[in-house]
Amino acid sequence: MRWRSVSLLASVVLLLIRPDAALAHPHVFIDNRLAFSFVDGKVTSLQTEWRFDDIFTEDLLGQFDADGDKQFSAAESEQVKEGTLPNLAAFRYFTYIYLDGKDLGKMAPSGFVADVVDGAVRFRLTYQLPHPVDPRQEKLAVSIYDQEYYVEVLLAEKAPVAIDGDAACQAHVADDPAHAYFGGFVVPQIVTIGCP
Repeated sequence: MRWRSVSLLASVVLLLIRPDAALAHPHVFIDNRLAFSFVDGKVTSLQTEWRFDDIFTEDLLGQFDADGDKQFSAAESEQVKEGTLPNLAAFRYFTYIYLDGKDLGKMAPSGFVADVVDGAVRFRLTYQLPHPVDPRQEKLAVSIYDQEYYVEVLLAEKAPVAIDGDAACQAHVADDPAHAYFGGFVVPQIVTIGCP
């Protein structure tokens, strides 16, 4: 009984301190994967792969799967691109790329593809870095998150990060409290690349 009272008191205090934190929650959920592409020992680009939750998958299929086959043709994928990327641009495509701790700002993706994998709508976007980055000389880090917390983006449990082209380099995943958002209540994940 005492623990129940303490728990209730803690909930009330949270509501008084930050009422929006108790009421807000994400409405869309994304399992995210990252792939870093190396050429001659330097990272030239990275690709994000988002798989959406069941409800948002159904919404997207309802809007853009014109023939109702639960897949996206090339033409339908182009329609998805035209219907979603302009909105995502306003939120930086949820993508934050840092070089030696400096935010590179909003970077427009290329090579957009929308398809359906294992029943989930998947978006793939590619980001070309401003110049090839040698992780031995410069610290490259990437976070994917929605500061509005309408969308929750988490790294996938299985194979969340891939390294293409340089087996010696590895990805490290950690929490990034320096970029906590939504009043400090949500801490994003950050991926850095390390090479011997």
